[in-house]
Amino acid sequence: MHAHVMTGPTPGVAGAVYQPFEAPAADFLAHLDGLGLARGVIVNPSVYGDDHTVLLDALRAHPDRLRGVAVVGTDVGEARLRELHESGVRACRVQDRFAGGADIRELPALLDRIGPLGWHVEVWTDPREHLGLLRDAARRGRIVLDHLGQIPAPAPGDADPAVPVLRELLAAGDCWVTLSGAYRLSPGEPEAVAARALHQRVRAVLDTAPDRVVWGTDWPYVAPPTVPTPADHRAVLDAWLPDQDLRHQVLVDNPAHLYRWP
Repeated sequence: MHAHVMTGPTPGVAGAVYQPFEAPAADFLAHLDGLGLARGVIVNPSVYGDDHTVLLDALRAHPDRLRGVAVVGTDVGEARLRELHESGVRACRVQDRFAGGADIRELPALLDRIGPLGWHVEVWTDPREHLGLLRDAARRGRIVLDHLGQIPAPAPGDADPAVPVLRELLAAGDCWVTLSGAYRLSPGEPEAVAARALHQRVRAVLDTAPDRVVWGTDWPYVAPPTVPTPADHRAVLDAWLPDQDLRHQVLVDNPAHLYRWP
């Protein structure tokens, strides 16, 4: 489950599009409980840059329920990587959407750095802008595309431009996709409504690589155009994953493999 934890208000990184606010681990666990989920994954928010204080506090306090995604550059030291891993981090992230992220151009070198730990790299970008880089990266190591590829939802009745892109990257190598953030891709629409516009995309991803798909709510919805509700999330799951076996694979089996849960 893709999410963030924060304590605020505290200063964010220079150029941040929002400031940290109160979104503690206890509230995230309550969010999980409300959805009937036992475990979750928290990503260090871009507003904290490479300061992992809040992330590590949450992971160390709840090692049975939480795994983490860090923000590190290629210059990160081995001791720091070991500390992050021992605390429950199982991936790092690159992105070019908000200030405070690791540079997406570091993706190939990062894959080499974190590969021995069994980590993957989460990527937050429009993959059309970096298709060659991502194709090569999927052949080099494991990457996870956030928010269904971050390509805006198509207009009603139109073919989804993300479908051929995601199919190409899924076929290129060890590429995964997170089913999350529908409200981001159809700004102004409630999550459950936006999810309908992404049905072609979700179906294509699940048909192509059902063993390389995970799901997330994007809690606590930083800088949101709209705020999804628990009812929205349940409606999305019912629409995208109506088959119970497939739902179990996406919500349980796939993340257990990806984040090294027993």
